[in-house]
Amino acid sequence: MKHRVPRGIDRQRLVDYCGPVFRALTTKSATKKAIKRGDVLLDGQRATGAEWLYGGEVIILKAQKPVKSKAYDAEMDIIYEDDYLMIVNKPAGLATNGNRHSTVEHAITGKYKPSSVSDALVRPMAVHRLDVATRGLLILAKAKSAQVKLGRMLQNQQVQKTYHAIVHGQPDQQGSIDHALEGKAAHTDFKCIRTVSSRIFGQLSLVRLLPKTGRTHQLRKHLVLESHLILGDKAYADGQRTLLGKGLFLAATGLSFRHPVSGAPLDVSIDIPQKFVRVLDREEQRY
Repeated sequence: MKHRVPRGIDRQRLVDYCGPVFRALTTKSATKKAIKRGDVLLDGQRATGAEWLYGGEVIILKAQKPVKSKAYDAEMDIIYEDDYLMIVNKPAGLATNGNRHSTVEHAITGKYKPSSVSDALVRPMAVHRLDVATRGLLILAKAKSAQVKLGRMLQNQQVQKTYHAIVHGQPDQQGSIDHALEGKAAHTDFKCIRTVSSRIFGQLSLVRLLPKTGRTHQLRKHLVLESHLILGDKAYADGQRTLLGKGLFLAATGLSFRHPVSGAPLDVSIDIPQKFVRVLDREEQRY
């Protein structure tokens, strides 16, 4: 594939420029790998990735055979799908992506409708992540244009995510948590939906969570900093007794954003997992 860089562009590095231009290069990491393999030529010479572009250069990306994804057998509901994106309900215990076989991107192989648009990706790519232990709604891009725009929207906090969790104790009826994480501002709004007494844990509460930022493990860290450990979160328990063997009681239950191509509002939600309701009912009955 051949591309001539338009004249008059602002100076930028080749490794940053290629991604939005070549649909096969879905990430900056993919661009670096292609350069390392020698698949990118700049003005007829093998590129190193350190070059600056000023306009007028010719970039050639050598054709690559599509990499076939090996299907991974996992039950996963597709909640929304069109030519540009899809939203799935990721089960707990499954990674979003990465160098492993048990991922969402492998689990949807053969289950989605191929995109008919000109910039369709070789396969749907997740545009954000959910922890392996977290279940719920996850967005995947099916077209390069959607992938780029969704990435910007997430970065600019234009995608509202809703989560539900069961936590130890009884939080305030509603409020906000502002604790910087890893030196960066982090903000979470919450509302307590239901609290039950528990013979083992004292009290357990169902809370709705609205993260305004997207720091790593933000909800898990924010809640434990407020002395409200998420039930089953042994990674942050620090010796505190919690429910083990039943997974993490955290689910991504809602997504609200504008479609990256049409601009139409998209509001997608799923029910609170039944296991959340069952554990609250059980603890209340046993008390």
